[in-house]
Amino acid sequence: MKIKYSVFIYDDDLQQIKFINDCLEKASIILSDEEKIEFDVVKNASSYEEATSYIENTHISAGIYFLDIEIGKKLHEKNGIDLGEVIKEKDEKAQLIFITSHEDMAFLTFERRLGAIDFIVKSSDLDKTRARILYAIENAIDKISKFDYIKRNTFSYRFGQEIKNISLDDVIYITTTNVGHKLQLVKRTGWAEFIGSLKDIPSRYSQLVQISQSCVINPHNVQNIDLNEKKIIFINGDIEYFSVRNTRKVKTLFKM
Repeated sequence: MKIKYSVFIYDDDLQQIKFINDCLEKASIILSDEEKIEFDVVKNASSYEEATSYIENTHISAGIYFLDIEIGKKLHEKNGIDLGEVIKEKDEKAQLIFITSHEDMAFLTFERRLGAIDFIVKSSDLDKTRARILYAIENAIDKISKFDYIKRNTFSYRFGQEIKNISLDDVIYITTTNVGHKLQLVKRTGWAEFIGSLKDIPSRYSQLVQISQSCVINPHNVQNIDLNEKKIIFINGDIEYFSVRNTRKVKTLFKM
């Protein structure tokens, strides 16, 4: 079996581009076992305009991106970190590997919350740099392989200007509130309110089940079901009632 990963390189140093390509060839040999791993360098871009044009007009999913931060040295000129933001909007599985000559620029990638998997400082010690790049490539592959599993088991909601991610196992239930489109999320660790549509939640998260027009539950956090009184008791002691038309659905949950 063969697995191919798309690689995008943003750098204006031809020697550096060749070095990264050599590292990719070495990584292909080292990381291949029962499954052959190949890297397809889909684009080498040496300017911000060239890079963004390609990213915005090409579909890449789960790409590995080597980005030189220092392209764009003039004040207010776009650089590798700005490009990282564009990439993340187009490829949610993108694995960003930043390369720079200045170690003190690392904080900028964290400040922008780009979720870079590594920050590599250029060094005259090529063996050390090569080892760091090989480690970053291996880490990128691991994160790509785990991405879908993590996404399936993560509940995301907007809190103010932030996107919060919690494990689906922590969700107990979600209910409507007196404020239109505002929902209340009850978790094992407390509660939160967010804007959303209750009916859309079960289609996005198959683990969650709608029991009435005003409530979606996580069956794994149900402690008891009273079929006569049509109520569900959760592990935190809270009680929610299910509608008559959802009785059969709840009975199925009860049997499970």
